[in-house]
Amino acid sequence: MKQSSFTVYYFSIGILFIIFEKFLHSFYPEIIVKALIIASLMVYYHSVIHSKYNSFHRMVMAGFLFSWFGDIFLQLSNGKNEFAILPENFFLMGLASFCITMIFYSIAFSLPPGKNMIFTTRMYQMILVIAYGGLLMWLLYNKLSTPEGNYRLPVIIYTVLILTMLISAMNRYGKVNGVSYMLVVIGALLFVASSSMIAVNQFLERFDFARILIMATYITAQYLIASGCLKQDLYEN
Repeated sequence: MKQSSFTVYYFSIGILFIIFEKFLHSFYPEIIVKALIIASLMVYYHSVIHSKYNSFHRMVMAGFLFSWFGDIFLQLSNGKNEFAILPENFFLMGLASFCITMIFYSIAFSLPPGKNMIFTTRMYQMILVIAYGGLLMWLLYNKLSTPEGNYRLPVIIYTVLILTMLISAMNRYGKVNGVSYMLVVIGALLFVASSSMIAVNQFLERFDFARILIMATYITAQYLIASGCLKQDLYEN
């Protein structure tokens, strides 16, 4: 499938999911459609890489797989009370799945050889990322202890991991071509934005159109990360 055709297909699934969740409130169709989002990305990514798998692409695909698990668990946490597992446990399972995703992405983004400029001439980027994480935790910390449970430790762990993923994406500068670098960095930034909105909406204050914004940034983030990782091989320096 050509990238243009896949792009239309991928974002059409995302829009369909948003319609189901926001306007139709159809739980089981939501689960099915949401499961198709990352699954379709994995199939497309595999079709492009095919026989050219290496450690980098295996790490990326593993990240997609655990993102898929995370999507399902988080959707189940919003569902009916007919499951044996409590919604808050589904939420923690989803959070754990995305923690593993961040580990795989961080490893993948750290594989290209070259100078680690994030620790030298571009250290200001790392400082800004850490400052953002500190501010977010300062705003959320007291709200992370709820009647359903204390989410402080899992949320702190996830925050550290996703910001490490973002720093790893930024650290690809000078190691890969410019197109690949920018796509992955923008994708990583959108992933952080999506996760931040989940945390704010879940623990701090509900806001209008939260689910639409969360899903729009998340779907776009995964697409850009996949596109950037594919272009790392297609356009060598």
